[in-house]
Amino acid sequence: MNFLMFGAPMAGKGTLANILAEKYNLPTISMGELLRNTTNPEVKEYQARGEMVPMQIVLDVIKERLTQEDVQNGYILDGFPRTPEQLTEFVEQKIANIDVVVDLEVPYERLLERVTGRRTCKQCGYIYNTSWNLGYEQCPKCGGEWGIRSDDNEETYKKRYEVYLNETLPILEYFKNEGK
Repeated sequence: MNFLMFGAPMAGKGTLANILAEKYNLPTISMGELLRNTTNPEVKEYQARGEMVPMQIVLDVIKERLTQEDVQNGYILDGFPRTPEQLTEFVEQKIANIDVVVDLEVPYERLLERVTGRRTCKQCGYIYNTSWNLGYEQCPKCGGEWGIRSDDNEETYKKRYEVYLNETLPILEYFKNEGK
């Protein structure tokens, strides 16, 4: 079964994707993670500004990932497609077959609280949020130091959210019409 996680940045798509991945024994394909882990400096510049990475780069990255052996029995896709143009390419090139779309709706104030409070362990990658009020001064898993992603700030998030409203949200209609 192939899932598509849908929702605004910080809605919890990655968290729910991990839960589904464990339940159904499927790999999670996070477009954001794929792009964050790339060595392409152009991608890093777009992300730091809160802007969309150009479509051709995104298409190349996702197509390559979907050829890997671990996705042959299904996967959970998070963060693609995000624009009407990506959706067109997604459909025309038959990049992926989606069986179920999971749409997460979260109030804007909660999304902003999540993004400004997110901390990531520099050593093991464990994610913690200061809004949880657990008082972790260091990572509870490995004792590592907390880091803040360059795009985890209110100004960049506002831009990312506007892009979501204007570019990404409208493509949900396609999947609704497809009965997904």
